[in-house]
Amino acid sequence: MGKWRIPGGGLTVAVVIAAVLASCSGLGEDGDSGDDGNGDSGDGGRGGGRAEKSSSAPLSVAAVGRMAAGPGSRCPVRYDMAGAARAAGVHGPVENGPVEGELPDGADSPLAQSDGALVDCGYRLGEEQVRLFTVGVAKGYAVSVLLPQIQHDAGIPMDDLLDYAGRAQRAKRGEALLTSSGNVAAVRLPVTGEGDVALVLSIGEHRTRLSEEQVTELATRLAKQARGRAPD
Repeated sequence: MGKWRIPGGGLTVAVVIAAVLASCSGLGEDGDSGDDGNGDSGDGGRGGGRAEKSSSAPLSVAAVGRMAAGPGSRCPVRYDMAGAARAAGVHGPVENGPVEGELPDGADSPLAQSDGALVDCGYRLGEEQVRLFTVGVAKGYAVSVLLPQIQHDAGIPMDDLLDYAGRAQRAKRGEALLTSSGNVAAVRLPVTGEGDVALVLSIGEHRTRLSEEQVTELATRLAKQARGRAPD
């Protein structure tokens, strides 16, 4: 499993996260409990409650951690990229790409500070390169861990990133939030237990051939699919 790094130069993870912590109130808080009627908040978050064992149950922070520890050769989150693309009006062949998982590495890393984990699944959609991140955190907001990645892939300035971070905190679960560049979208997912889980869909770098409506719909469709795969 490779060590997660934000590609390219520019702002480091530490600088971006520090700026967001200083600018956005509540980022270091627990946020909502995740009890939106979509999960069972009574299982203690990381426990293996009955809802977590069901293939139809929303993801939990613990489940994302297990998938990140052993992601395998195909995306361990049960995404159907081809089906979501068709529903979003996106045409072209879909190819699976590399899959990686990341666990906390070092006390100062964003994943360590949030007690989180992430899974990075790559795809090729027509002529577009796609990355689909699934991140779960026990503390704070899941999208905040991926703000440096969002800033890099969207090519947005810091002011836009901080505004996006604030809107991401206020977003309802299932609501796709598009960057001003139109090629990156984040969705807070329903969660089993405590903590926060989100997906970030990144298409291309700084721009995409897809329309804003297609990117938003694709992210929304994928969010509805997000469940853990049964063991092979």
